[in-house]
Amino acid sequence: MRDRFRRNPVTAGYLLAVTGLALLVRFVLADGMPVQVRASLSTNAGNLADHPVNALLGSALVLDPADGVVLTGLLLLGVAVCLGAFEREVGPWRAGAVALVGHVGATLVTAVVIAQGVYPMDLTDVTDVGAGYVAFTAAGAVTALMPVVLRGPWLALLVACPLFTAEWFGAFPEFGAVGQVAAVFIGSGCGALAVHRVYAAVGR
Repeated sequence: MRDRFRRNPVTAGYLLAVTGLALLVRFVLADGMPVQVRASLSTNAGNLADHPVNALLGSALVLDPADGVVLTGLLLLGVAVCLGAFEREVGPWRAGAVALVGHVGATLVTAVVIAQGVYPMDLTDVTDVGAGYVAFTAAGAVTALMPVVLRGPWLALLVACPLFTAEWFGAFPEFGAVGQVAAVFIGSGCGALAVHRVYAAVGR
């Protein structure tokens, strides 16, 4: 366990933080407090205007019960596998930066889309938390580590998954799918840049 943490400090640290907070919310906090925590850290328009840093950072650490056990497990598995592999290749600082940029960037893209009024409901106080944006960012980032022939199909699969399972409102999928697709593209772009710099530094 210690060796795994030393090899993947960002990935292991993130998963431990998410797990620890989930256990705290589930077994320690009083009734009603878990809902308040998620509402406070959600990246909705109200929180982004009132306490943007807390919302942007904290939302990635709080799991959303609405995702269900299966989806939550798949997202965390995706973080463990994809972010772990990416971190071993480019180092913890670059991996952490890519994950952070992907999560924050996807959140801001989602906020912009919601602000355009494309959805038929008021989403000012909607709850938007979870590991989804980090997971899709990590999955996009590992594209740069794959053989060239696999990169296109992999990205197509990552984009198709949220779009095919999303609820659509005219030409727009639900905001969560918008954020996940944005995370894929941000992750793939930032991941390619990070890998290029690492390989250039070692002459690969």
